Amino acid sequence: MDPLGTLIPWIAATGILGLLGVALLERLVPILPSTALLVGLGVAVAEGHWPLHMALWSSTAGSLLGCLALYGLGLALGEARSLAVLKRTARFLGVSQAQLGRLIVSFRRHERALAFGSQLIPSVRLIAPVIAGLLRAQPRNFLVATIFGVTLWNSLLIGVGYAGALMDESANPSAVAVKVVFVLLVAEGVAAAAWRGIVIWRGDRDRYRSKRKTEVQAEAAQ
Repeated sequence: MDPLGTLIPWIAATGILGLLGVALLERLVPILPSTALLVGLGVAVAEGHWPLHMALWSSTAGSLLGCLALYGLGLALGEARSLAVLKRTARFLGVSQAQLGRLIVSFRRHERALAFGSQLIPSVRLIAPVIAGLLRAQPRNFLVATIFGVTLWNSLLIGVGYAGALMDESANPSAVAVKVVFVLLVAEGVAAAAWRGIVIWRGDRDRYRSKRKTEVQAEAAQ
């Protein structure tokens, strides 16, 4: 069974517009994980469906257009609604209001680095442009950092698919993509668990310090 192998000829038949369209659609309606899609495109390049440079730049342009659309959606919500969404998200992730405030300050200080890095994390990259819009990231910082992040992500995965197809000519696009997706999901799961553990530990530490400070002040007042 090779769904990507079935899909690729349809995309190839429409040329550059097909590559642009699937990359844009993946960002707006992520039915097919970008990891699998881009690896499949790399395999298709090795099979001669497109030149490598066409696959890279067309898919990157489509992904970037999707990011800009999601960024605009975040901006369109307005500041009040944006803050409400951020607070609800923070509660869901176990982040306190104080920690959220510090994260927002940190985000504004490191906008470009975060916009770039977020495009290299499989799940985060899908919601990062919306969050950047909610936090009112500077358009120029967001655009430049996202261009570099999307270009690197697409290049790496298309390159993996291309190299995988060259090393094993019998492998179909879906088989190569599934292997890469599995490795990335495991790595992301481990990283997410570690991050959540750190957030919980810092929250417990801050609460303990606050409690101790209150106790010391109470003792000093007696």
